[in-house]
Amino acid sequence: MQIIFDSKEKSIVRLDKGDSVLDVLKSLAEKRDTSFVFSIIGAGSMAELGYYNTGEKRYFSRTFESGHIEILSCSGNVAWAEDEIIVHAHGVFSNERNECFGGHVMKLVISTTGEVVIDWLPQKISKKFDEETGLKLLSV
Repeated sequence: MQIIFDSKEKSIVRLDKGDSVLDVLKSLAEKRDTSFVFSIIGAGSMAELGYYNTGEKRYFSRTFESGHIEILSCSGNVAWAEDEIIVHAHGVFSNERNECFGGHVMKLVISTTGEVVIDWLPQKISKKFDEETGLKLLSV
């Protein structure tokens, strides 16, 4: 990972081969001790994508490992649940046949490069557990 541009409001980060996207995003949030929203494009070697079943209140996931997956669009936010950093990301990806798939990003590993645009927020955004949904939701 390399920070290409960095200011109080915005950062541009290059992800490198083997980088775990969610781990990098968590480390950036921890370093600044604040929240942000982000978008990513690039190429991955593996993506684990989830679907949340509201009736069962749990995620079901599927792993895509074709060696090269285009990251067409991946965006989300980084918030805090007490001392835990939570990355909430959704993405659309494609394979070598230009077939698209997407979902809640549970894991994403870079194969070639990734380009991240971060918009920093002036404070930590909080999440709290919601009984009804079974999820940690943004809260005031």
